[in-house]
This record gives sequence, C-alpha cells and structure tokens, in this order.
Amino acid sequence: MMKLQGFIDSHLHVLGIGYYDSLIDLSAMESIEEIVSFLKEYKDRSILIGKGWNQSQFKEGRMIQREDLNQISTDIPIVLRRVCGHVLVVNDRMLEIAGINKNTKQISGGTFNLDTGIFTEKALNLIYQKMPKPSKKDLRNYFIKADEILIKHGITQVASDDFSSFDIDFRMVIDVLKELYEEGLMHVKITEQVNLSLEDLKAFIDEGYVNKYIHPKFRMGPLKILADGSLGGRTAAMIEPYHDDIHEMGILTYTDDELFEKIHLANQQQMDSVIHTIGDAASLQAIKALTKSIKATKRFKHAHALIHAQLTPKNQIDMMKAYDIGAIVQPIFINSDMNILEERIGERMNHTYLFHSMYNNLRLGFSTDAPIEPVSPFLNIYTAMTYKSIKHANMPCLNPSQKFTFEEAIKAYTINNLPFVYETSLNQDDYIEIDGSIDDNHVEKLKKVTVLKTVIDGKVVYSKNS
Repeated sequence: MMKLQGFIDSHLHVLGIGYYDSLIDLSAMESIEEIVSFLKEYKDRSILIGKGWNQSQFKEGRMIQREDLNQISTDIPIVLRRVCGHVLVVNDRMLEIAGINKNTKQISGGTFNLDTGIFTEKALNLIYQKMPKPSKKDLRNYFIKADEILIKHGITQVASDDFSSFDIDFRMVIDVLKELYEEGLMHVKITEQVNLSLEDLKAFIDEGYVNKYIHPKFRMGPLKILADGSLGGRTAAMIEPYHDDIHEMGILTYTDDELFEKIHLANQQQMDSVIHTIGDAASLQAIKALTKSIKATKRFKHAHALIHAQLTPKNQIDMMKAYDIGAIVQPIFINSDMNILEERIGERMNHTYLFHSMYNNLRLGFSTDAPIEPVSPFLNIYTAMTYKSIKHANMPCLNPSQKFTFEEAIKAYTINNLPFVYETSLNQDDYIEIDGSIDDNHVEKLKKVTVLKTVIDGKVVYSKNS
C-alpha cells in the first residue's frame, strides 16, 4: 500500500463526465459500418446521442457522414460527437429539427457542411440549441455520477468547465451544485472555469459572481475560452497548413480583437483567463492577447494559462515565461494523438508536446480534459513518464527529452496545480491510498493501479472494500 496526496486535476468537465457516462459509447468502433450496425439496436430511443468516434481508426479512412446516419434512421434524430468534442455529425432528421438548410448562414468561428452533416466549433451550437435540454434532476444525476467516478480514481479537487456542457442558463448549474454540496452529495472540490459568451460574462460580472465562493467546496474561478479546435478534427488553428491537407489551417474561433476584448474585460475584474489552444496559431494569438491585457492593466500577479498547448513551440514558451503565463497540459493526449501526429503535421511532430520544457520554465499543471480522455491520474502520469501511447503501444516514444520523473509528475498533479484551483497550499487531509507502490523503476505498474481509499478533509469518501 502507498499513500499519496489527493490529485488535483486542473482542467476537466465534471458535468460532462457524468453526462458522457449516459451516452452511447462509440470509442471502440473500428469502422463506420460497425457504428451503423451497432446503432440500429438503439432505434427505440427518441434521440440517438453517441460519443467517442474517431475516424483515424476507421477502416474506411474517413469521417462518418450524414448519409451513413440516414441508414440507421431518417425518423429519429441522431447526433454523434467525435472523441475530441469539437466535431459532430447529424442525420437528416436532426438537420430538419434544427431548421438548418441551404439558406442557413455560416457563423464565424465554426463550419457546417450540409452534404456531410458535419459541424465544427461554434457551429456545434446550431445543433445543441435544438437538442433536448436536461432537467434539474438530470443535472443532479450527472454531477453525482461524476463525483463517484472522480473519487474512485483518487481525485479530490478539480478546475472544471461545466457551463458549456449544455445550452442552459449558467445559474442553473450553480444552483444545482450548491444544493448538492449542501446535501452532502458532492465531495470533490470544484473551482469553476467560467465558459460563457461575452453577453453572459457581462451578466456574471454584474451579478457579483467573480471569484465568489458558492460553498466552501465550490467557487467561481477563471474565464475559460476556446480559441481553436482539435488536431484530430483538423480544427486546431495552425501557422502552417496541415501536412495531410495543404488547404486546411484549422479554425480560430475569435478574431484578435474579439479575443482581447473578452480577456481584457475579465482581467480588469481581477479574473484570470485559461484558454484552450491546441494549434500554434491559436497559442500565439492567446499569448499576444494575454500579454496586451497584462501590460494595459499592469496586473502582473495572475493565474492566466494556456490549456493543452501541445503544439506550442519553444519561442512561444519563452513569450509565456516573460509574462508568467502558465500551462495546463494533458500528457494523456499522447495516447490518442500518437498515431495521427505525423499524418497531420509531418516533421513538426518532433517539436510538439514540449511539456517538460514548460515544466522547467513555467507554472505547469497536469489535467486530463476528461471525459475527452480517461480521468485516471495514473494513466496520465504513465504517458508523462514514458511519452508513449497506451492505445498504440507498438509506437516509439514521442520525445525522450520531455519525459517526467515520477516525482515531477506528482508535483505537476498537486503543488503545481494549486494556482489553477486558487489554493496556496496542499490540504494534508486530502489523500489517497493505492495498492502497491510506484517509483521511476516500475512505470508499467501505473497502468494497473487501484485506488483503495480516497479521503477529503479527513473524511473517507471512497473505499474499495465498502
């Protein structure tokens, strides 16, 4: 048995974890044909919502499309989200319900294609707005389920993006979580990453929510912004074209002025920004906007950070260091990205995932972005220590110079994450016990670790044997 500090995950989606647990899981599917056949067994539902498909593992070698889904049904609406969450595909019935046709205008920061039924980035909202909205009871169930999953994996505190999970009023999410904490049904501590439109952000500020404690275990945190998309979906914004599509450079979801306006509004209210940036064009845009706002406000003490940043190059890391911009990273993304890196970006893959370089120069914390990737801290630590994919185990180490030691990985998952959950010190009453022991010489054990007990504020909230 080994005792460890409770893990802090600095970016995931608590509500999404619970919700995803209720969806049809397509992550193991290896062909479009298999998905079509599989989903025909679910035609008794009023709407089919699936998650986790990944065209890189399809034998057809392409994304699933509208006509594929029409083979399942043209009467039941179907919405299938890609594993990254930045791309989805729908059938004709869902297009009809959403009122999307040849007269529907494209929106800035996203795309949709009527021929394929594929939607990306901000265009996803055209579909989400017309999908059934969760009830208060649904939200409660999703949060309770997510809490169970988190404590089972030894996670005691998180920074979580929950306002963007559904097209609902953010106040409803706050009210539900407040009730759950007061009823003792939530255990994991949450610092909310506030993902709101500019209009809602202004209301959030006006109503006094900035940095506010809703409950001792639940507080409002930084502004969360999505600046681009995903590598797998080719929506990550790139400085140079994609290697496998020279006409594609991804999507910046904001103009430079729009991004600065949002960041600066928050920064003027002593509210930090954490920004989803996967492509190097997105990270450069975000760094410039943050730097401009920091200079204007002279707010040099902050917890601004880039989330993901796996394609952020060395010269941009230097820019981040100059203004103390942190990084919230997910080594576990190597698990899914490994087999597409060369295809997507060619030789540039040798200069990606510079996480240890960031660790040596910036405030760097670990997270999983669950439910996009598995929530387990131990699988995340495994990829950080080996720079190898678990899913594609036959592939070589991505970048040996970037490997973490076990001690460094634990630090990135605990002490280094404190600024991102707005804490100044570790709570020694938050700890876990695991089976066996782990060190630098027994890395493979990480893939099989079992959490025996999770303790929060000195209270046992999970025990494997009870």
